[in-house]
Amino acid sequence: MGQEPARHHNLLIRELEAIASGENDRLMVFLPPGSAKSTYVSDLFPPWWFCRHPRSTVIAASHTAALAQSFGRRTRNRVSSNVNVLGYGLRRESTAARNWLTTAGGEYIAIGVRGSITGRRADLGIIDDPVKSQIEAESSVNREAILEWYRSDFYTRLKPGGRIILVMTRWHEEDLGGTLLNEMEQGGDQWRVLKLPALAVDADDPLGRAVGAPLWPEWEDAEAIARKRRALGERQFGALFQQDPRPKGTSFFDEADLLIEGEPIEMPARVDSVFATMDTAIKTGTKNDGTGVIYWGLTNNATRNPPLVVLDWDIVQVQGALLENWLPSVNDNLELLVRATGARMGSLGVQVEDKGSGTILLQKARLRNWDAHELDSKLTAMGKDERAISVNGNVSRGDVKVTRHAYDKMTTYKGRSANHFRTQVFRFQIGVKDQADDLLDCFCYGISFALGDPDGYGA
Repeated sequence: MGQEPARHHNLLIRELEAIASGENDRLMVFLPPGSAKSTYVSDLFPPWWFCRHPRSTVIAASHTAALAQSFGRRTRNRVSSNVNVLGYGLRRESTAARNWLTTAGGEYIAIGVRGSITGRRADLGIIDDPVKSQIEAESSVNREAILEWYRSDFYTRLKPGGRIILVMTRWHEEDLGGTLLNEMEQGGDQWRVLKLPALAVDADDPLGRAVGAPLWPEWEDAEAIARKRRALGERQFGALFQQDPRPKGTSFFDEADLLIEGEPIEMPARVDSVFATMDTAIKTGTKNDGTGVIYWGLTNNATRNPPLVVLDWDIVQVQGALLENWLPSVNDNLELLVRATGARMGSLGVQVEDKGSGTILLQKARLRNWDAHELDSKLTAMGKDERAISVNGNVSRGDVKVTRHAYDKMTTYKGRSANHFRTQVFRFQIGVKDQADDLLDCFCYGISFALGDPDGYGA
């Protein structure tokens, strides 16, 4: 590589040597992005492993077959270009990144997590990044599928005495790493765990760092890490860089992100446009479901205002059949906000979730030329957790603020007087069912509509 290993690299190398020697047979590696963990585990270690176990088989898995083959290609090329150093080379027919053979009798197999390994046996199994994203990690269906693949396909392919290295980002308490750690406490496989957060968190740091000290200051100092922390927000930073998934039941959105120095902002004197997002009752005619609406101010020039501001909100219990009588008042409120904020492009109308009574409402709005529009179906088809995750970056970066009016407003809903916007948005918890979410949905829809999100929905 032409580079001197950093302190944490030397610690990782020692753990890998223990795997190769048989001193240890189970290793978990939890390090932040950019720390070169995959370089050492998935790129450099397999060729070195084959030097010591020339007739062995390595199965290397990643969240997609493409990523696994990328590792396989780099490792194969490293073997090909270092024959004199390694003492072995590639068999002539070994051209595929997904499966190649060494002249000493070794075999390397690259697969995607949940891919088939039928008929193959491994002396060493490497799983590097089994989960693609936080959204995937939050899905219990995906987590269970990965665990089932690990147990039924991957684990059963190990030869007697086979060894495993797991490298991953800890997105969720019950992800593959978390589940295996819990099983270890119950007497399951015993793992060596190398966990090195980007910023040291306690006095027992494996590198002896002081609390708050960066992992690799020559590469990324504390100030650069703090900048990422502000951009990502505590939840994503905790998972990606500290390897500490926020427990289920913890509030997802940080209220401070919508404030400036702990205070809401005043009503902006000038924005580019205003619009509303509406989440209607699930079923028409029911008196138990709520309809929420949030009014927004959008500014394209971020030097003048925050990009997106919650101007006002409302939540009511209106029977589905009567929503058409309520919609004109929403448009009227938008026109009042156009004047109050000097919106130079006027109103963009009401963006309505096309579900339940919202479908009927949109149909009637078209017949009567009301300013109501259907939200992107890809966005509304996402689960609540996914939508919240997709807009969290915008919130964490400070792109969204709330006015004092919206922050202080109190209304009575279902017999309870409260600021229902703050209650629903700032108490929302990932992975918890049966939460009040009418205004939460409006909140996530509005951010995606105005600012877009990583999957391209919205602006």
